[in-house]
Amino acid sequence: MLKPLNYLFFYICKVFFKYKRISKINFMDFNTYPSEKIVLSKHLENGILRNSYINKEIIELKIRGNKKLIYALNSFQWLFLLSSINSYKSKKYTEYLFKKSNILELNFNYLAWRPDITGLRLLALSLNINFIILTRIFEKNNKLALLLGLHVLYLKLSKLFIYRSIKSLRINMGIFFCSFLLTEFSLKRNTILKEIIKDLDCIFDKKNKIKTRNPSDLLEILFFINRILKFSSTADFSNGKIDKILKKFQNKICPILKGLRLGNGLLVRSNNCSGFSIYCELEKELFDASPSDISIKKNPIGFIRFNPGRLTFLLNSEISEKKKNSSDFMCSAFSFELTSGQNILFQNNSSFLCNIGTSDEIITLKNQMNTLGLKIQEENRKSVDFESKLIEIKQHRDLKYNYLDVNKVISYDETIISYHRNFFIPFAGNLISCNEKIILNETSNKNNFFFIPFYLHPDVEAWKSDSSNNFLLKLKNNEIWRFDTDQKNLLFEEYQFLDPLDLVMKKGYRIVLTNYFNIKETFFNWKLYLQSFSKRISK
Repeated sequence: MLKPLNYLFFYICKVFFKYKRISKINFMDFNTYPSEKIVLSKHLENGILRNSYINKEIIELKIRGNKKLIYALNSFQWLFLLSSINSYKSKKYTEYLFKKSNILELNFNYLAWRPDITGLRLLALSLNINFIILTRIFEKNNKLALLLGLHVLYLKLSKLFIYRSIKSLRINMGIFFCSFLLTEFSLKRNTILKEIIKDLDCIFDKKNKIKTRNPSDLLEILFFINRILKFSSTADFSNGKIDKILKKFQNKICPILKGLRLGNGLLVRSNNCSGFSIYCELEKELFDASPSDISIKKNPIGFIRFNPGRLTFLLNSEISEKKKNSSDFMCSAFSFELTSGQNILFQNNSSFLCNIGTSDEIITLKNQMNTLGLKIQEENRKSVDFESKLIEIKQHRDLKYNYLDVNKVISYDETIISYHRNFFIPFAGNLISCNEKIILNETSNKNNFFFIPFYLHPDVEAWKSDSSNNFLLKLKNNEIWRFDTDQKNLLFEEYQFLDPLDLVMKKGYRIVLTNYFNIKETFFNWKLYLQSFSKRISK
């Protein structure tokens, strides 16, 4: 129903603005961009759009030198990316892409004017308005005012048919920040703020727990709240009531983000989450929020956290639901990430949608996580239906160690797999030891196998030691860690890691423990321990 109404709304808005005089825009620089951590500018320096192929039928731009990196011109996801870089070349490319997409002609195309896409485009235009002003496409302010005004009215009508969610929050945020720019629109910011609060309320359940499991979404929400509090006036907040509510949300979100924080200012990577938002810096947003609650949630949105010594250990304890139509299966629960200080040792390499939008898949990866995986290779079978259920999680400690015992059941057809993972971590933070147990209800096809991979971050140098089941890992700060296992059948191979900061595939190493389905019980034992630390250590 929404799509036909979009067409009607758009043409009503277009006729409305055709006869409405728009005054000049009250230009305001929100000073949001660029983020110091973004290193995407080298794509532009290397001529990312030079000789790129444009498919005029579906209006997609295939990037030269990276076949998997595609911009859908209609959706305008690229606008956040280019505006965050904020360089001369990025301005020229924006001008080029605006013209190619025909957006300035105000011709309706559902991909270009889908409400959530339009909301993101309005946010990019509003939060970094000086970026657009400096391009030649908006030489006349009236043209920019017309475009912004059309966005606002179109979104105000469209959101009546959208449920309360992060999607509607982005739309209301776009309208709110645009209200600082348009001088003759009767946009009552106080009313918009109340709509935003209703969206935020829907993100939390009745027990005051966050619904989303995406840390990048939480960082984006904190980013918006910080800027609302920074740029709004006292009148907008209705005698201080609304700002108190917004600060309450800050105090809910900040401890969760602190609990999900890894080294080097990144967040844990879960399903569909990069661990980083393009236009946000984790430490800066936490500092700007100045929350009254400075605690760290130990079990935020299904992640268990330990901080022994220099280590930060995060375990994903998500309760997985049924997964259909897959010949392989990565157990999302019990995947872990590990850092030593600011240096990441193990990190999941999960597929995600870059935060310049929600429809452009910048790149799609198989979920590569530090947990149990299954590979089913039965003849004449293209897909398998898996079910998984979290059975038990136990945490306890004594005078020296943290203990973590987790159990899960995975099944397909009549095969049932029990997966047990038992960690113990000393308070000194110089060791992590784990016992893995996989139990089958019956043996099956010998071609089927299970595996436990350990994905090393690309910054970690790794090589085999004197024995085949022993590996040395060197961090950037010259820490040397040793990985030991009692298994003889090991794979040590390269894999492609997608860096969320620059969207570049980088070479990393992984260690894989594997066995076949012809044994009812399989035990894997491994440990990671600090061998030495010295500035003179070299490979």
